[in-house]
Amino acid sequence: KLNKEIKNSHILDQYTNKSNPEAHYKYTANEIWKQCGGKVDMVVVGAGTGGTVTGIAKRLKELNPKIIIVGVDPVGSLLADPKNDKVGTYQVEGIGYDFVPDVLNRNLVDKWVKTEDKESFVLCRRLIAEEGLLCGGSSGSAMYGALKAAKSLKKGQRCVVIFPDSVRNYMTKFLSKDWMVQRGWLPKPKMTKEEKMKKTKKLKAKIAELQKQLKA
Repeated sequence: KLNKEIKNSHILDQYTNKSNPEAHYKYTANEIWKQCGGKVDMVVVGAGTGGTVTGIAKRLKELNPKIIIVGVDPVGSLLADPKNDKVGTYQVEGIGYDFVPDVLNRNLVDKWVKTEDKESFVLCRRLIAEEGLLCGGSSGSAMYGALKAAKSLKKGQRCVVIFPDSVRNYMTKFLSKDWMVQRGWLPKPKMTKEEKMKKTKKLKAKIAELQKQLKA
């Protein structure tokens, strides 16, 4: 309604807007090709709306039809296999859906890798700690997909992985060790003898205070 009423207005709608994959066709794919000097054997991309993987795949396959395009999809999403995948919940954000967006051309994807939350977040934390890459959860998913898919490559072949998000929105989520421990994705830290004694002392003090209040 607003689009019709407001002159020169534009609805972005990334699920159906052809400009979504077109931007990656014109720019992202060509940037990958240029930076790799035309030597690209596999590209791994997380699928959300599907614009990124569709645009990149279309252009790179024009440049080299032998390039393998790998789509990464979380368990709980149906993008990898709409007929058989079961829709459920997952914590990784930015990828996966319970419907197939119009801009996603699944025919351009050669392989799909399904990922779980735990492996995505654990790997993402490693990328931050060990590589200094301040990436988000879906980047961990993409990296996990790349590690699985790249096993099929031969020595000397090149695999490109797209990290689509940053850590900015996840400060209280997977960056938090407590958040990860609560969900069983990291082991509970072992308490030292001193920490246990300190905790017991605090607990006793709290019980004593409650008993005092009850007597009053």
